[in-house]
Amino acid sequence: MRIHGDKVIKRRLELEERSDYHEYLPELREDFQHICGYCGKTERVTKNAFEIDHFVPKKYAKSRENDYSNLVYSCYVCNRKKASKWPSEDAEVQFIEEKGFVDPATDEYDKHMERKPDGTILGKTKTGKYMAEEAFQFHLRPMREVWQLMQLVEKKKRMREKMKTLKPEEMHDYIEMDELLETLQKILFQGKE
Repeated sequence: MRIHGDKVIKRRLELEERSDYHEYLPELREDFQHICGYCGKTERVTKNAFEIDHFVPKKYAKSRENDYSNLVYSCYVCNRKKASKWPSEDAEVQFIEEKGFVDPATDEYDKHMERKPDGTILGKTKTGKYMAEEAFQFHLRPMREVWQLMQLVEKKKRMREKMKTLKPEEMHDYIEMDELLETLQKILFQGKE
């Protein structure tokens, strides 16, 4: 399964250049469909604000600091994990011995990374394993629980619409799901994910 589920991330191509990359936030947020480019977490299941990451870190590509094609909508944790990691000091050298990064707004990302049905994120290639295990450390983070929470939030949204037509005895499923959702949110927010 894809990290981003059914959402396809594509940066718009024609965007007027701006002098400060922060000014791109509304478009970036929309292009990334309100999810983290790296882990696929939706902004609805976290208490931390999402941020703008520079795919090629500013430290190695100062000229690309305000280049929209170099920006990634990222959750707080993924942005901190990636930080200024890059396989070389050359912005043009993306991989060294299969260690490096693949832009999450490209089809190539899906060739290297995958999400298991339970929500766990794994690398499919050596580069993917480097990103998943060393760079983003998905195996040490509650990615499975985040995925389950995302699924429950969507289910809750659909059920809320159904509730308008439910009889009192039919509301049991909704109440059960809502209690589980609250428990998962508390667990995740205590871990600052």
